Amino acid sequence: MKMFHKTQTAALYYLLHTGFQAFKARIKDELTSTSGINLEDIMDDSNLYAYYQQGESADFVAACIAANC
Repeated sequence: MKMFHKTQTAALYYLLHTGFQAFKARIKDELTSTSGINLEDIMDDSNLYAYYQQGESADFVAACIAANC
């Protein structure tokens, strides 16, 4: 049972990490295509992760970054 718990935790971490990476990639693509802004120059992962945890959409976050919200 203990081995199952470790595997489940690792799988959950993997899903959260890949979900965040997809979220970040969508924001990066949106900013690059619409306004030419480089995401890495403006925000770091810890700030983006807060938006991801709150469940904000990638389009909303990209629009906020582009408008300097």
